[in-house]
Amino acid sequence: MGRDTWRFQKLDEERKRSKRLNPIWRGVGCVLVVILGFVGYIFSGWFLDQGFVYIPRFSIQIPLITTISGFVIVQLAVSFIFMIFSYAIMSVIYAVAFPLQLGETDAPPLIRQKSKKKR
Repeated sequence: MGRDTWRFQKLDEERKRSKRLNPIWRGVGCVLVVILGFVGYIFSGWFLDQGFVYIPRFSIQIPLITTISGFVIVQLAVSFIFMIFSYAIMSVIYAVAFPLQLGETDAPPLIRQKSKKKR
């Protein structure tokens, strides 16, 4: 007679189905990573060509690597840093636009109480 009845089983299935993330968002995230990487690579090439940051000669001319120029390695490093910062900015904007909403099973936020100092 409890939660094992057919009616409650249907309610549990509907609740699980409504909480499930739409699979299209996985594809959007994958495309977003590719786009951020491409834009980061282009931006890093422009950023390094303008000379906004001084890069020593020895970091661009790496003697051990002959097939890939050191400039490409530096450009990839700058594009990776650009990807990290752009993802962080997007995450902050998303967190401000869609704040977390507590559900019925979530605990309320902790209330800070002033500490009593002993004298």
